[in-house]
Amino acid sequence: MNVRLAGVDPAMRLSDTYSLCGVTINVSATGEVAALLGSRLRFLRSPVAGPASVVFDIRAGVDDGFAAAPDGPGRPVYDAPGGQLVYFKESDQLFIDCPDYLRMLCSPGAGLVKTAVLGAGAGSVLAAYLFFTIPLMEVMKRRGRFPLHAGCVARDGRGVLLAGTSGSGKSTLTAALVADGWDFLTDDMVFVTRQAGEMWACGFSDEIDCSDETAAMFAQLRHLVGEPTLAGRGKHPVDVEEAFGVLPVPSCRPRALVLPRISGERESVLVEVPASHALRELAPNILLTQPAATQAHLDMLADLAREVPCYSLATGTDLSLASGCLREILG
Repeated sequence: MNVRLAGVDPAMRLSDTYSLCGVTINVSATGEVAALLGSRLRFLRSPVAGPASVVFDIRAGVDDGFAAAPDGPGRPVYDAPGGQLVYFKESDQLFIDCPDYLRMLCSPGAGLVKTAVLGAGAGSVLAAYLFFTIPLMEVMKRRGRFPLHAGCVARDGRGVLLAGTSGSGKSTLTAALVADGWDFLTDDMVFVTRQAGEMWACGFSDEIDCSDETAAMFAQLRHLVGEPTLAGRGKHPVDVEEAFGVLPVPSCRPRALVLPRISGERESVLVEVPASHALRELAPNILLTQPAATQAHLDMLADLAREVPCYSLATGTDLSLASGCLREILG
């Protein structure tokens, strides 16, 4: 069962500044979207207000034509719920129209994302999750911070990237590692960049997405089993501070890239794989938009696969053993 947010004041407003991987982001939103994003982004809140290089302007209510489609032909780059995400080469913009729910217009070079929320419930959830994350990935890419669909945990500043598609067990493994004392950066989205020639991973530290199956495995999360989720989402958002008593760390030096999959066996098996194999797994992270930005994204992921050891992890049911495997590769 999916539900809407309960007890949200429709007049609620969010206007706040956040910092992610050295990029300052201003977000303004109202109503349900404001509540969702205020919770989702709280670990990224910047203590210093100032000019933002990226702006999200999210408006809910009457459809006044805000975030209208660009002129000219567009090319689909992503299949989305209720529609397609379309790239317009001439204006260098991304656009989606989910009728009755949401419109989004992203100008990556300018760092401006406009969203019109046309329906409460599912429309608000789309605006706060999927169609906040996708344009964020694109605007960050233009600023030299390249997205990777991965969880990230660390020990003493040395990070392990857990890269894989939905269903590969990233969130369950991330939760197990955090419960075992690892530092948490993110369970789903990493931005890879270089600073003074060194490669760094910055986590989009929001929530851990937790299914009922995952929740049942942890004493801290079992109260979520059977509880309804937000409209359009099949998992529960878990605040790591509330559940595990930890605060995210913002960045780390990546020391291993791990491609997990669920094995069903008790023990986990970790096998080193070639960089070429890892890059094939990472390439679907890339949206085929502006050619120069797309090539730069591919180049950074190729550098990552070459510069850090890459592994395949058949994750077993005893997650403490999986944690031991990963501790060993950090030395």
